[in-house]
Formats: sequence, structure tokens, C-alpha cells
Amino acid sequence: MQKPSIYWAGGEYRTKCVIGLERDGVVNKKLDGYCTSVADFEPIAGSLEAVARMRSLGHKIVFVSDQGCIEQGVCTQETVEAINGHLMQLLGEAGCRDIDMMYYSAGVQKKDPYVKPNTGMFKRCEKEFKDIKFNQGYYVGHTIKDLKAAVNIGAIPVLVRTGLGTKAEQELGRYSNRDIKKRVQVFDDLAAFVASLE
Repeated sequence: MQKPSIYWAGGEYRTKCVIGLERDGVVNKKLDGYCTSVADFEPIAGSLEAVARMRSLGHKIVFVSDQGCIEQGVCTQETVEAINGHLMQLLGEAGCRDIDMMYYSAGVQKKDPYVKPNTGMFKRCEKEFKDIKFNQGYYVGHTIKDLKAAVNIGAIPVLVRTGLGTKAEQELGRYSNRDIKKRVQVFDDLAAFVASLE
């Protein structure tokens, strides 16, 4: 069996791995609620190119996001699908021809196994794609909930300061988040995180 290629990231050697991404606040600008239309979708500067770059480096890419706007009645599943389709079109224009998968939860209840920080979406992905193991990769988010989900599934938690990231970084100072703070890597934005992988 051929050994996987390796790269230097964050002070440790890791194989080319899966990078999970929250959508809102990481790739597109976070609004005062949910992104509920294609017209509201505004990419963060450099984020689309960053996704394309991580793909060109050989990483698996999986979007894992909460879209509780569906259960709340703010928008429909069809709208979320349209926004995701628009994202894929923009990624294609930025040079990213494909990703591995895109998952989203429609609920808001804490007991829902698919709502972060629960790991239902991640586990479903691993079940459907046997070569994807989040405990060998990263999950990039902008909230404490995102970071907790990363820790719960065994991924390296990555916080970007876009979206609600600056607020989440402040929340890392709380005693209750001390374990997460020890593990998290913090970057200004997605482009800065991807630059650290090169």
C-alpha cells in the first residue's frame, strides 16, 4: 500500500485529510439571522478561492452546516438547496470543480442528533464515505457550537474571526471552554487557514 502524502500544518505532520466547513460566517458573510435567499449570499473576500486552493492541495471538502431556518419557517428546504447550488456555481467559477459532499440540518432542537454540536451529520458522512475520517482532519467554524462539534467528532477545531468568530474567540476565555481553547487553531479568515496548510 502506498503511503499517503504528508504536509506540515500547525506543528504536526498530517496526511491529506478532510476539511469540514461551516457555510455561513466562514464562506459567506453572516447576516443578522439566516441567509434566506440567493440574493443575500455574499462570499467573504478570498473564501471561494481558499476552498479551491484546499481542493487543489488534495484535501477532501465537506460542508456541514445548521440551517434551522427551515424548521423555524423562515425559509424552505428548496431555498436552502438553491443557495447551496449558487455556492457550488461560485466555487466552480473560482476554480473548485467539485467537493465531496454537503450536509445541512433543518432543525434547531438541542436533542436533534443532526444539530451541532451533536455529530449526526459528521457520522452520516463517515458512514457514506468510508475514506473520510473527521478525527484525521479539521472542522472550520465561527461559533463555539462549531468548535464543540469539532471536538465531539475528534477533528481539529479551527476558528475563523469572520462571521461571529470574534465573539466566539472572546467566549474561549470562559472557564467552561478551557478544554476547547487548548485545541483550537484561530485564523483571521478561511484564506489564512488554508495558507497555513501550504
